[in-house]
Amino acid sequence: MTEIKTAGCPTSNYQAELLLFVLSFAETIMERPSIGVDVSTYIAFHFAILGTLSWFTGLGFLLPSLGPSIFLFATLPDEEMNYPQRIIGGQFIGAVSAIVAFQLLVGHPIVGEPIPPRSLLGLRQVLATFLAAILTTAGMFVTNWEHPPAYATTLIISLGFIDGVRGAVVFFLAVLIVAGIHELFGKRLPIWNLPYQREF
Repeated sequence: MTEIKTAGCPTSNYQAELLLFVLSFAETIMERPSIGVDVSTYIAFHFAILGTLSWFTGLGFLLPSLGPSIFLFATLPDEEMNYPQRIIGGQFIGAVSAIVAFQLLVGHPIVGEPIPPRSLLGLRQVLATFLAAILTTAGMFVTNWEHPPAYATTLIISLGFIDGVRGAVVFFLAVLIVAGIHELFGKRLPIWNLPYQREF
C-alpha cells in the first residue's frame, strides 16, 4: 500500500485517506479486471432465460426477489448461506408462508385493485405481511434454510402483487430453473470467470 505523508492538518489527513482509498480501489480493479463483466453477464444470462420464458408463456417467471439470489450464486456460492438447497428451500418457505398469510387475512386477488388509505383491505395487507414474516423466519430457522432474499418474496406475495397460488407456483419453478442454470452452467462449464473461482 502506498504511504502518503501529510502536514498534520485535518484537511490534509482527509485528502490523504481519500487518496489511499482511491488507490486501493484502483489496485483491486486492476487485480480483477474481468470480474464485473463476468458477474454481470452471468446474472444477465439468468434474466434472459427467465425473461424469455415469461415472454413465451405469458407467466411471471421473472420476479424481482430472484435478483438477489442470482447475485449470491454469482459471487458467494461457496458460502453455506448460499448453497442451492438453502436458496431453493428459503424461497419455498418464503413463498408458502406468504400464500398462507395472504389467504388467511386477505383471501381474494387484489392485483390492480386500488387500495384507499386507512381502508380495511390495506390493514389486512399489513397484517398479512406481519404474519408472513413470522412464518418465514420460523420456517427458515426450523429447517436451517436461512436465505435473506426470500423476504422479498414474502413481501411481494403477502401484499398480493402476484396472481395467487398459480403465480407462486410459477415463481417457485423459476427458482428451480435458476438453481439448475447455476448447477449446469455456472459450476460445470468454463464460460464465466466468477469471483469464487479465482484466488487473489
